[in-house]
Amino acid sequence: MNLAHHLVVAKILHDRLRWSPRVWGAMLLGAVAPDAHTETGGIDRSMLHPPEGEDAVAFVLDRIRPRSCLETPEGAAFSVSCVGHLVADEMTRGHAYHLPPHAPTGFQPVREVVGDDEELEIIDFGELVRDLMRAEMPCLLSPLTWDAVDGKRWELLTRYPFDEGEGLFLVVEPLATLARECAAETLTRLVRSDRGAELVGSWTAT
Repeated sequence: MNLAHHLVVAKILHDRLRWSPRVWGAMLLGAVAPDAHTETGGIDRSMLHPPEGEDAVAFVLDRIRPRSCLETPEGAAFSVSCVGHLVADEMTRGHAYHLPPHAPTGFQPVREVVGDDEELEIIDFGELVRDLMRAEMPCLLSPLTWDAVDGKRWELLTRYPFDEGEGLFLVVEPLATLARECAAETLTRLVRSDRGAELVGSWTAT
């Protein structure tokens, strides 16, 4: 998955958990953080992505700094979104998902949302850009620095469709279904872990 796709997974996680809008910025940065190794020397991908077969929940929770961050709503949201990133990478590793020629990035501009089909994933990228720009880091994923995640955030904002400015975009198939499956698997792994379940609270999956 690319970073824009990881943000779709974060949005689905946020919606399903029904968390406060105040933690949304932390979730956006959590979805970006595991790929911020590109923004600093001496860190490679293997330091921020677990080996195959290793538990993504434990991997993230062992690397969150400071530890007290996990006791805040923003820190929990950041951590859950980091887990979502790693689970999505694991689920899509080695599998090609063929996006349609009319939307090769997985996103298609739309003029307006027609009806209220809950299966449609519509993202306002103008709003998403503003949320990303305003988001504040609640904690770190060790061994990253604050500047590394910040650099990755600004690099992402230069990519399509973020560079389009205002506009609604439909998340097309098969990306929309794949993102929902990645979010569902993330939640399943979190609630199967005592430490992960503490982060997501007392919600019930339906």
